[in-house]
Amino acid sequence: MFVLAILILAVAYAAGILFITVGASLARYPYNREIRPRVSVLIAARNEEKNIRRCLDAITRLQYPREFLEVIIVNDRSTDATADIVRGYLDRCPFLKLHNAQPGTGHLRGKANALNQGMAAATGEIIMMTDADCAVPPGWVDETVKYYTDELVGIVPGFTAIRSSTLFEAMQTLDWFALFSVAAGANRLGFPVTAVGNNLSVRKAAYDAVGGYEGIPFSITEDYALFHAVTSTTPYRASFPLDAATLVDSEACPTWRDLYSQRKRWFTGGRDMNLQSIAMFAAAWLLHAGLVAGAAFAPGSLVWTAAMLKVGVDLLLCLPSLYTFRRWDLLPVFPVYEVYYFVYVLIFPAIVLSGRTVVWKEQRFSSEKKDQPS
Repeated sequence: MFVLAILILAVAYAAGILFITVGASLARYPYNREIRPRVSVLIAARNEEKNIRRCLDAITRLQYPREFLEVIIVNDRSTDATADIVRGYLDRCPFLKLHNAQPGTGHLRGKANALNQGMAAATGEIIMMTDADCAVPPGWVDETVKYYTDELVGIVPGFTAIRSSTLFEAMQTLDWFALFSVAAGANRLGFPVTAVGNNLSVRKAAYDAVGGYEGIPFSITEDYALFHAVTSTTPYRASFPLDAATLVDSEACPTWRDLYSQRKRWFTGGRDMNLQSIAMFAAAWLLHAGLVAGAAFAPGSLVWTAAMLKVGVDLLLCLPSLYTFRRWDLLPVFPVYEVYYFVYVLIFPAIVLSGRTVVWKEQRFSSEKKDQPS
């Protein structure tokens, strides 16, 4: 009976992943290349002297008409040379602006505070966001705004890839593709889940409709909070396209400790996720735990069948991204990714329950409203 239950869990998991994979494969949306709204690009930067030049060099290559574009770098009280580096670009890039963030009030802290101040200074109809450790493609703005085909498209995320020259970095790229595929696939099927702020755009009217970051309860994952607020409390909808033309390039976590800290921040910020998201994570955890228990106490062909079924659909989930982005070089990395994925799904509850405080950009944050960064 126990082994049969594991097999049933595997079948249910496989059906869910296949459903999501179909959604990701169909994550194509109507678009209009003639759309030319005014666009503001926001980049919150805190102590990014190692990365900001690559980011700004990519920004200078944007092909969007300059009369419809502004880029606001929000210096989030950096203690290194970040602001000085940005100033070096201002004379040759008149569309580039530097805004020095002030300390937040109330629940506005960290990146949400910096973005809130950037939003207040922005004049664009569409606000696009990326991170200081990212490089955007030249057509990023053109290829993103084309999806704002009508007034009810309120938010448009895009995919992100990790720069990878090592096995550890390639594993992270595959992980990001899988995570983004789940988000894009679920959104295409009518269940908006989340988005990531290093490749995210929002209609200013949709942002204002939720009261901006001032009207959204504090979250360590401010991108998830904004996406959830727009898609769940307003008439605006999300388009989450699987589009190689909008793919953003980001830096990898350099160490396992950094990767753990990143995931802890994501998981802690996602404590208030909706029921669909909770159900997906719960099903994955139950299957992984069941496979461990089955291998230990009731090894046999049915347990192996369940395990192979799980591995097979995990691979299928990655294929739409690998095909779209022509990243077949990542296929040999899949076994390493699968081991990593197996482990972190199992420890997910422990990460969530290990405490609400996380460290990010040399600041300590908690999802408790009373806590302030130190």
